[in-house]
Amino acid sequence: MKNAVLASLACAFSSIAAAQVTAVRAGRLVDPDASIVLTDQVIIVAGGKIQSVGKGLAIPAGARIIDLSDKTVLPGFIDCHTHLADGKGLENGDPFNVLKKTASQVVLESVPNARATLHSGFTTVRDVGTYRALNDVALRDAIAEGDIIGPRMYVAGAYITITGGAGAMTGQAPDIRLPWDLPYG
Repeated sequence: MKNAVLASLACAFSSIAAAQVTAVRAGRLVDPDASIVLTDQVIIVAGGKIQSVGKGLAIPAGARIIDLSDKTVLPGFIDCHTHLADGKGLENGDPFNVLKKTASQVVLESVPNARATLHSGFTTVRDVGTYRALNDVALRDAIAEGDIIGPRMYVAGAYITITGGAGAMTGQAPDIRLPWDLPYG
């Protein structure tokens, strides 16, 4: 439980300096390891990590306090199959939409995807591929550096597929030359 990332807190900590101490008062705290719901818990977070959880814990002087005493706090969710870095994706069902935009445009379109995913309680995702190779790496790095808000990302970098398989540019003959980053996406 101590190492669990709390979905309710992910947004609150996204812009807090790593050295700051935060105390969270939780009315109810779901502990999936023990299959119980605890009441009146205090969660101490320092350096972006949960340091301690318990009833009646002393709150360090100067700590930022988040009062969720009327809320239920639970660990963050993990989504093991996402495509956050595909921007708006197959807009209007057009598989060639990705060819009509630069890789940079697609990454910028992906920022709201990352934010919405985190705000939905998913603190970790596995991004399994993007049509523009390495867009997921750029998005992951921007999140990790605190430039944008989003979940922790484990990324593919590019689709791993066979010619004509899932992730290949549907409808394209394998001998058609595509931009360098598309054959890998």
